[in-house]
Amino acid sequence: MLVTALVTPFREGGALVNGSLLQELIAFQLAEGAHQVLLAGTTGEGAALSEEERGQLLDAALEVAEPRQLMVALGFGRLPDVIERGQDALARGVRDLLLVDCPYSGASSAGLREHWHGAVAAALPEARLLPYAIPQRTGTELLPDDLARLVEDHPNVIGVKDATGRLARMLRVRELCGPDFHLLCGEDSQLRDAMLDPNIRADGAVSVASHLAPRSVRDLVEACRRGDATHARELHDALLPLFQLVTFHSSEALRVGEQQLQVPQRLKNPVPLKACLEHLGVAVGTCRAPLSAVNAKVRAQLEAILDDVFVAHRNVLAPLHESFGAAGDRRVATSGGAAMFSQAS
Repeated sequence: MLVTALVTPFREGGALVNGSLLQELIAFQLAEGAHQVLLAGTTGEGAALSEEERGQLLDAALEVAEPRQLMVALGFGRLPDVIERGQDALARGVRDLLLVDCPYSGASSAGLREHWHGAVAAALPEARLLPYAIPQRTGTELLPDDLARLVEDHPNVIGVKDATGRLARMLRVRELCGPDFHLLCGEDSQLRDAMLDPNIRADGAVSVASHLAPRSVRDLVEACRRGDATHARELHDALLPLFQLVTFHSSEALRVGEQQLQVPQRLKNPVPLKACLEHLGVAVGTCRAPLSAVNAKVRAQLEAILDDVFVAHRNVLAPLHESFGAAGDRRVATSGGAAMFSQAS
């Protein structure tokens, strides 16, 4: 199974959601093999969206996709607000809901099981709920043992997105939750290993890289499902530069008093992804505050990576460029990378 974590495209200045481009992106993803798209997640800047905008996203998405083709992230905040978001999605027919471990709260694993995931599962019995483990962002973690008890107590908890980066944890989840539990890898770089490991047997991915290359990531998922390790390795190697763009490390020159400093900067998804999409001709806009746009140095580095992938493995990025690049060449005509893509078309 391939779920693409979708960006939220904004109009110029970031004030409004670009619903028409969102629909184009969804249609492209589904046509290229994604089984579902995830709305309002980390990649979709869900924390920066108003409740009204969340509704607009869903309404726009449902004009081009069936409810079963959508997954909605419930975000975080007050528990009643999270439950209300779930009710809004269910009222529109969308049942697959992603719920991240409550961030910053410092909740124990048992607390997350009882008072967060368990509370939402009890309040939304019609939902198909997937907890989302990403402790490097949240500072909390629903441990596999508590996840197994959660599944036992609430049959509508049908899977998990595991972005912990720990294959041993995924193994524990599979052992405790059984072969029918939907175990989705949230780290693109670990997708191959998680699916091919006979003891883990991950069911697929919630992917960021598939935003750029859905067909190739879908092919990787299918190769792993068939047990074709050779083809899976080839696809993994071709996609690896894109997998590594989720977090991008750079530095920024900063003057403080009389000192000229080089300050390390870690740019996390969706900042690099949106810059890459812009380079490929998809005018998704910049991220909302406090996320910032990439500087010229980082943009050049990202564009060089994309250009290298395009030259070495044209089929990986060609579908996106061919769908959006004609307009994109006009938008970014001053970019050397854009010129490369234009010449390669």
